[in-house]
Amino acid sequence: MLSGFNTNVRHRSILFHVQSEDSGRNHPHVITHLYHGGTILASEKTSYADRLGDPDLPAVVKSLMETQHKGVLRRLAAGEFDPLIRERLGADALPEDADVRADRTPPPEAEEARGATRPAAAPAEPAPAAAAEGEPSTQREPRPDRSFGAGIVSERPLDEVILDYLVESARQRKRRAR
Repeated sequence: MLSGFNTNVRHRSILFHVQSEDSGRNHPHVITHLYHGGTILASEKTSYADRLGDPDLPAVVKSLMETQHKGVLRRLAAGEFDPLIRERLGADALPEDADVRADRTPPPEAEEARGATRPAAAPAEPAPAAAAEGEPSTQREPRPDRSFGAGIVSERPLDEVILDYLVESARQRKRRAR
């Protein structure tokens, strides 16, 4: 069993989490979940039972996990999950007038053309003035290129992850109160 991939990604001003994991030889499949606030919104499952005899099984499974993980991130960024998100979180969950491109990770094809890949990064910190006024920040810090999955799990301390979750929850409550 290999350790999986975890990515926090902001899509249309909402924080989502994508998690991919291997279930091991006894249950040979890779599963990827799209989460919001601890709730699974969508799942994708791929069996590798036909590859159990492969001498390089760990590399095969890692590649399968990476491909599936990136696929879910791409589909989220492309808006394929938007109808499901509205159905599960409410019709007003995704702001219609939000600048969708500002929250998206560049398409993986653009990164691959440059010869590098990177996961969707954790959400950028809002500018202090924008955070105080409740308006989204339009200025983003440049993200460093790095190999897929590098440091995602342990990159940020738990208190920062919890703080991001609490901030996102407060934003949702504020949006619903309008």
